[in-house]
Amino acid sequence: MSKIISAAGVVLLRNNEVLLVHRPRYDDWSFPKGKVDGAELLPLTAVRECDEETGFLAVLGPHIGVDRYDIAEGRKEVHYWRAHVREDLGFAPDEEVDKIAWIPVDGVASHLTYPTDLEFLQSALVLPPTSPLVILRHAKAVKRSDFTGKHDSDRPLSGRGRRQAKIIAEALEGYGIERVISSPMQRCQETVKKFMKQLSTTPILVDALSESGYEQHPQNLQPAIELAMGNPAPTVLCSHRPVLDAILKTVATAGGVSQVERIEEIWSTNLSPGSFFVAHRHIDAEGTVKVVAIEHHEVPGNQES
Repeated sequence: MSKIISAAGVVLLRNNEVLLVHRPRYDDWSFPKGKVDGAELLPLTAVRECDEETGFLAVLGPHIGVDRYDIAEGRKEVHYWRAHVREDLGFAPDEEVDKIAWIPVDGVASHLTYPTDLEFLQSALVLPPTSPLVILRHAKAVKRSDFTGKHDSDRPLSGRGRRQAKIIAEALEGYGIERVISSPMQRCQETVKKFMKQLSTTPILVDALSESGYEQHPQNLQPAIELAMGNPAPTVLCSHRPVLDAILKTVATAGGVSQVERIEEIWSTNLSPGSFFVAHRHIDAEGTVKVVAIEHHEVPGNQES
C-alpha cells in the first residue's frame, strides 16, 4: 500500500477574485497549500500554509474536496477549503513562494497551471455564503471511577484532555468562531477555556446541553439548538456523548438534511472525546436555514498507553 502524504490548502476568495501563488521550484501557479506538520489537524494545516505562503490569515468555509495524485514518496492527498480573508499580515517572498496574485475568477483559467484546480474553484463558487456551527464533544475527562469529587459535574479533564483542548483551540480559530455555547459541566468548560481566552469572552452556559439537563428535560434541547442554528454568528456547541445524537438530529432536521442523508453520510459517525463536526449553514433572507456541507475531525489523544 502506498504511503499517504496528507496536505491541505485554501481557495481564498475576495471581491470576486481568487489568490494564486507562484512556486519557483515548479514554475507553477496554484492555490496556497502544504503538507501536514506532525499531528496537526487538516484545517489548521490549511490556515497555517496560507499564512506562511501568502501573509493572509484565512477563515475557513466549507471543505470542497480532495486532490489525489502520486508523487515519489507515495500518494498525496490535498484537502481544500473555500476561505475568505481575515487579515493581511503582509507577503514575504521566499524560496517556496516568490509571487502571489489576486486574479479575477472569470479569467483565472488561463493562469492556473493544473486543470484540476479550476474544478476546486468552481466547487467553491457554486456554494452559497455560509457560517459554521461546530458540534464539539468535550475533551478526554478523568474517568468516573477515578474521580473522587462529590458531583460528576465537577469532573475535570485529564492530562490528555488538556492537551486536546490546546489542539481544539488552534483548530477552532481557523473557522472564525465568535461565540461558544457550552454545557455547564466542568469538563466542557475546561475544553473551551483556552479558546475563550483567545476570544476574550466567556461561554454561554446552557443546561440543556449537559447530560443531567438533557436527561431531566429533553424537551429543552431542541429549541436551544434551533435558536443557535438560526443565529448566523459562527458558533461552537460543546456537549457530551449521550447528548450528541439528539443535537445532530436537531441540526440536521433544522438544516433541511433528509433522514437518508443523515444515515448514509458522516452524520452517524460517533465522536471520540475532543472531536467535532462542522456544519456549514446558509441562512437566506427569509431566515430559512440550510446545511450545505458538513465535515468531521478526530482530535488525537484518545489511545490508551
